[in-house]
Parts: sequence; C-alpha cells; structure tokens
Amino acid sequence: MLLSLSRGVLGLLIFTTSLVSAATFIPPQVFKNNNLLRTVDLTRPYVKETTAVIVENVSKEPQTEYYVPFAKDVLSKISSIEARDKKGDLGDFEMKLVESDDNPTAYYRILFTKPLKPSQSYTLQIVTILTSTLSPVPKEIAQGDSQFLQYTGPRYTLSAYPTDKQKTKFRFPSVEIASFTQFPNLPDGTVDPQKTGNSLTYGSYSAPISEKENTIVLRYDYTNPIVHVNKLERDIEVSHWGGNLATEERYVMTNAGAKLKDNFSRQMWTAKSYYNHPTAALKQLTYPLHPGTSDVYYTDEIGNVTTSRFRSNLREAHLELKPRFPLMGGWNYTFTVGWNNDLGRYLKQKAAGGEDYVLKVPFMQGPTDYITYEDFELRVILPEGATNVVISHPEGITVEESRFHHQTYMDTIGRPTIVLHSKNLVDDTARGKEVIVTYTYPKTALLRKPLVVAAGVGTLFMASFLMGQIDVRIGR
Repeated sequence: MLLSLSRGVLGLLIFTTSLVSAATFIPPQVFKNNNLLRTVDLTRPYVKETTAVIVENVSKEPQTEYYVPFAKDVLSKISSIEARDKKGDLGDFEMKLVESDDNPTAYYRILFTKPLKPSQSYTLQIVTILTSTLSPVPKEIAQGDSQFLQYTGPRYTLSAYPTDKQKTKFRFPSVEIASFTQFPNLPDGTVDPQKTGNSLTYGSYSAPISEKENTIVLRYDYTNPIVHVNKLERDIEVSHWGGNLATEERYVMTNAGAKLKDNFSRQMWTAKSYYNHPTAALKQLTYPLHPGTSDVYYTDEIGNVTTSRFRSNLREAHLELKPRFPLMGGWNYTFTVGWNNDLGRYLKQKAAGGEDYVLKVPFMQGPTDYITYEDFELRVILPEGATNVVISHPEGITVEESRFHHQTYMDTIGRPTIVLHSKNLVDDTARGKEVIVTYTYPKTALLRKPLVVAAGVGTLFMASFLMGQIDVRIGR
C-alpha cells in the first residue's frame, strides 16, 4: 500500500502500486461507458470528485479489470481515492496504480470482486479527493474584502474507453460565481454551461473534446479560512498505573487563503466581529472529544491561552479554542492542546485476569473544520515493560511505521513507542479511523516503577548515611 507520489491515499479500498516497463501502456478496449456523470464539489478548500459511470462489457469474455486514467502531474495531489459498486451489491473494489516509465498518463486499475459477463454492466462510483488544486485569486486582499478561489481543470472527463454520453457538474459554496468559462451552445440548443443555483453543468457531450477546448477556469466566492496544517504531532500515552490515556497534539498551522494586503486593523476587526460579518480569517477551532474527557489544556509559544471553552457531559464533550489573534491569510500559528481520558474506555483485556491487552484509539481527532494535513505523525507510547507489540494500521491509510523506546521520568529501559507517519491527508477521510494495538504487559512489570522509586529513595538515604560518617573536621 505504499505509493511515493500519493502517500496519503485513503478510503475503503486496498491500494498498491505496480510499474509497467513498457514505454506506453494502453488498457484493453473491452468496455464501453454508456453514461458518465462527474460531480466536482468545490464547497471545501480541497476538491472532491465523484464519478458515476455505467460500464458495459463489450468483449466476449468476462472481465475483472477496469482502468481509470490520470495525468502524472495529478498523482501527487491525490489525497484519497476509492471505488465501489454504486448499487452496493458488490461492495468496495480493490485498486492498484499502474504506472509506465515514460507514459505521461498513469492508470488506476479497479479489480472487480465479481467478473462482469459479456453484454452486462456495472455502475461504478469513483471518489477522488485532490489537494493543492485551488488557489486564491487575487493572492492578496484587503482586510474587509471577500476571498475568491480559482479552479482550473477539464470539463470533459478523461477515460480509457469510449463514452456514449457524459456531463460534468460543479457545486459551489454559494450562488456567487464571479466568472466561469463559457462555450457555444450544444447541438440541441442548450447553453453550455447551465447555471442552476450554486451549480454549473457542462454537457452532455457525446464525443471527445480537444485538449485546447477542454480546459475551464472557474472563480467563485469562498469567504472561509483555508486551514492547512503543515505538521501535526499527535502523542497517545498509556498509563496502567494511573488508569489514564493522555493525548497531546502539537500543531503548526497556517491560513492558506489570500494574504492580507495592508496592515491589520484591530478596530475594523472588532467592528465586523460584533455583527458576525463573514470573514476568511480563522477565528475559532472546535474539537469534538469523547465523553469523560478531563484536564484539558491549550498552550502556544508564549504560554497558556485562556481564550478557550470546554464543555463536557455524559453524552459529549467539546473544546472551543480561539487563537490569541485572528489568523489572516498567510499567517501562521503554533500551539499545543491536550487532554486525559479514562483508560478503561480504550483498553480491554483479551481474557479476564490475563496479561494480554487490546488498545483501540482514534487515528486522528482534531478540529471539525475542513482541514488539509501536509505532514502527520502519530506516536503511541505504551507502558514500560510491554512486549509482543502488534499494531493494525487504520484501514486504507498509507503510513510509514517505525519504533523506538521513549525515555521519561524514572524509566529504566524506556517505553515501547510506535510511530505512524503519513502525508497529504484531509480531515473528513482520516477522521473516524482507528488504530488497534495488542501487547503483553506482565504483572511483574507493574512493580518496575515502585521498585525503581524504592531503590532511588534507598540509595539516597544510604548515600546520606555514608556521607554522614565521613569525618570532615580539620585535624588537630
């Protein structure tokens, strides 16, 4: 499941990579697309494409492999991709990347769970999330101006097979679409594109479009912060002695939206905040935490930040954070947030009274805002003396695993620590994933810490006693 160009690939699929030695690769022409609809969601600071296509087997043999083409320069922008049977009968399909040496086009190979017989069809649903695709235009705005994003891409969906009919629909966060590429009317007299509310529809098309006429440029209002986390370090520490699960997250965050053109005006900010005026600045972050969360803290490079609010009851817990200053476009903010939970909620024994344990913890929590994560690292710190450690990676997430021993107070050999590292993630696909760790923790390991404390105290008293026996008087 390792892919160097799209290491953040997530989803409900199994993802591997294969390399074709031939200079060019052309998929066998055994399918025909009867109808294709691509829906591009631009309501977030990243692009979510959902392609529904009716695939017919036009060959004389059952087929199990369907290819989806992508330009190679797009691969590094893919955060997640998944494919499934839209009707739900066949579930999720396995996908592999087929990449040739010199071919500018790479292919994802979809492996059907059941062969498609001749003259029969499947309805595929392919969901792709792309990052680093949208850009603010203009790149700099005044404090009170609206922010606009620009999307540049194709109106005709590239396919490895002939397509009878297809259209592309774009969804925007509001009806305010500043500009969009227009084309001559379709053969039936329909305008291209058609605007309905907060959406634009290009097509339908029954024939391929030349590359020169395929590119469209869309510019639309997006008065929301574009939250991008350059690096997130998430630590989960298990304590059997205290029955506690401690979580700490360290953020290096930036607002990747349009930069502030002039100096920041606190007076203007206060006036607009009073009327809750829409803004592209980041004012607040909300963390949904598990019930029973306690001992919440929020600090930055200066120290404790008091502009936070924590609410907890038997059903839910929420932490609301406000940075020391509104995060305008291009501004950065580094902070740390942490909390404690009862260990019994996450840790179970395999057998009553046994020494084998199962730990199930969230892979990612974080704020509820739409956020992209450039670099993510999770460290699971187990108690000292834990052995036979086995970890199950979150389903569908590409990670690099490493291990070491973490030294802290009164440790002897250190605590076994598992590090999972991933890149190019988005919150709504990484959230909800879990990490499962199994390990053995002998009962004798529980005595390690008190024995170390007793030995330390005993050594201190013995040293004090021996020093007291030394005659330091000046000789007569």
